[in-house]
Amino acid sequence: MKKGFLLLFFMFPLVLFSQDATIEGQIIDANNQPISFVNILVYEKAGSQASSGAVSDEDGSFSISNLQNQDYYIEFSMVGFTIVSKTLNPSNSTFITITLTENVEELEETVIRAKAPSIKREPGKLVFNVENTSLSTGDSFNLLSKTPGVIVLGNTIQVKKTRPIIYINDKRVYLSSSELASLLQSMDASNIKSIEVIDNPSAKYGAEATSVLNIITSKAVSVGYKGNINTTWEQAVFSKYRFSTSHFYKNDWLNAYASYSFSPRKDYKEDENYIRFFNPDNISTKSIWESKFEKVTRSKAHQGNVILDFTLNEKNSLSFTSTIMVSPNKTFDNKVNGEIMDGQRQLDSIFKTVSYLENDATNLSFNLEHTVELDEEGTKLTTSVNYISYDNAQTQELNTDYKLPTGELTNNVNFFTDANQDSKIITGQTDFNKTISEGDFETGIKYSYINTESGLDFFDIENNIPEYIEAHSDLFIYTESIYAAYINYVKKFGKWNINAGLRGEYTDVIGDSKSLGIINNQDYFDLFPSVSALYSKDEDHVFGASYRKTIQRPRYQSLNPFSYFVTDNIVNNGNPNLGPTIKDKYMLSYYLKNKWSFEAYYIYKKDPLAVLTFQDNENSATQNIDANIINDINFSFDISYYSPIYSWWYLSVYTSTFYIENEFYALASPQETYKNDTFGFYAEIYSGFTLSKDGTLTSDLTATYISDMILGSLDYKNQFITSISFRKSIWKNRASITVGVDDIFDTNNIPVTSRYYNQDNSYFAQAESRLLRLGFKYKFGNYKLRNNTRTKKTDEENRLN
Repeated sequence: MKKGFLLLFFMFPLVLFSQDATIEGQIIDANNQPISFVNILVYEKAGSQASSGAVSDEDGSFSISNLQNQDYYIEFSMVGFTIVSKTLNPSNSTFITITLTENVEELEETVIRAKAPSIKREPGKLVFNVENTSLSTGDSFNLLSKTPGVIVLGNTIQVKKTRPIIYINDKRVYLSSSELASLLQSMDASNIKSIEVIDNPSAKYGAEATSVLNIITSKAVSVGYKGNINTTWEQAVFSKYRFSTSHFYKNDWLNAYASYSFSPRKDYKEDENYIRFFNPDNISTKSIWESKFEKVTRSKAHQGNVILDFTLNEKNSLSFTSTIMVSPNKTFDNKVNGEIMDGQRQLDSIFKTVSYLENDATNLSFNLEHTVELDEEGTKLTTSVNYISYDNAQTQELNTDYKLPTGELTNNVNFFTDANQDSKIITGQTDFNKTISEGDFETGIKYSYINTESGLDFFDIENNIPEYIEAHSDLFIYTESIYAAYINYVKKFGKWNINAGLRGEYTDVIGDSKSLGIINNQDYFDLFPSVSALYSKDEDHVFGASYRKTIQRPRYQSLNPFSYFVTDNIVNNGNPNLGPTIKDKYMLSYYLKNKWSFEAYYIYKKDPLAVLTFQDNENSATQNIDANIINDINFSFDISYYSPIYSWWYLSVYTSTFYIENEFYALASPQETYKNDTFGFYAEIYSGFTLSKDGTLTSDLTATYISDMILGSLDYKNQFITSISFRKSIWKNRASITVGVDDIFDTNNIPVTSRYYNQDNSYFAQAESRLLRLGFKYKFGNYKLRNNTRTKKTDEENRLN
């Protein structure tokens, strides 16, 4: 009996799976040579939706499994060959041979002409379609710099002078600027279908979304595996390296993606600092401090990403995403050499500061999402949960010697700090979509819980003996709960296209500084309306208007009252009393022939967040502190042009003429407030060139100019950046070599000043902006498959760094 049961147990799966049928064969050309990477799509009948697919292997062979014994309409296609279609039945097609013939006309057209990118306007957003275009080469980070309305400066991405929230396939992404750049550099641009530049996000994107970039990857029916390895070398003052690999597998029920990158770096930065301290009359000079700051940063960051998309059945799908970032033993070697002069600029004394920091950081993020389609009209319900754990530990030892000009030691300052931050974030949300009256209706709810604990121990060191200083130590505990709900509706009325929504958020905050005795309790409710409208007079003339209200909450680190010391008299401090910023944005636009855009907008920020520098003239000390300033006003008029000039030259020009004004409390001056303002101009010209007839050699040239800019009390001088790169595809597009130079003329670094009332300080930060870059990328497997690359992050995680 037991033997019979075991036999039945092992035979049952065989009987179950034997019900499926398979079609196998080989694809060859007119010379009987095998053709690899041919796309094979399977249809229930001609004209229906593809139900499955495959890609031929290196020897031209293919296998299509999980079929029933019935007729299928099967299509075989490859660029440069005539498409072959056949009706086949697994019951009488054991092994077949498919012959593809070259399409000479198509091949010639492919050689001399590349498909141009196209632009589609929707209320509040621009859709930049780049799939199979001359721009879809290289990596996705480089592709962003070619996107209309997107500004890329170093590792920083901007839309309308704001940092956008990044989405990939409608999944929220957040990493630091350098980590985000690393992620996008590992994504092949050939897998990108379109980029949505959303300058007026709908209510579904959250109240903190001033602008959004949504990167849409191409979807493939074909099953198979592909992967790539990528390595980059950069040379500036020091060498930097990046190694990455990504892998993708797809079958009928699973999309799996995994990537890993390792970035050993050694970075150099040099600052020239100037501080003029005032006498009590706030007019005459007490002393002048001039110093040179040098910092060498060493890091070895690891980043991994795993995505598993499961098709449970025709109506249900499940997605699991995990992102892991580990940055161990990141060190900062800081050295400061300075001179102190009296009011007549006579040398009074000299000082030297040596500071060493070591930082360990980990960020673990997990997301689970379930989507169910409720009917045939596209009604669906999506539920997702997120868990994020962020840990940051840092130690700092600082030693400063003050000496007379003769070299005699007059004073020594030596201390040590040990800081830790542990943050946990849990979010859950549900979104409902339904078509109502030929419009798209959306509604949803979301809950977020954040808990972060930060501790700092301060030790004064004298004669190599540390002494715990309770007055400078602290434990800061911060908790935040956010309850949100939204409703949004999109509908087209004749020549009008309207997108309107409303979001409500209730926030409950408790910040407790144990040793300082500061407790910050806040609870507030706000409504955030958004509306966008487009009027299309005809295909060449489109008019638009939009309004959106948003909120910016303080970063958790900014709420932390702990101190980071540059020297013993220059310190950076957080502020546990920070509140949120409320922002209103109004915009009018006109679009001509889908090539020109003219946009005028006004932005008003109430209680905006900024970092202010204050001199303590009495104690000859300087403090950089996070603060809510009174207001910030921005008037801008942007003009942009984007179009292929020739088949081998794509041109994009973006300009912005603006006026910025802000007002803040002058805490270290007799006057109560100070108003800072400036007129400015921004311009960027991008040219993409296809330099060979077969399209395997391309080049990018970018020139950027930024005139005067202000942030809080700081004034930034003119800035000019020119960069160029070349990319060569080799081995039938299996590999590519990239070489380029950033900031060719070394004009990116600029002086920054803060000068008003009894405040007079400046610095000239000179980071490694000019660098030579050399990269190599190799693809293996069925590399023509598209992937499901994305990273799932939350709005709350945006405030960790």
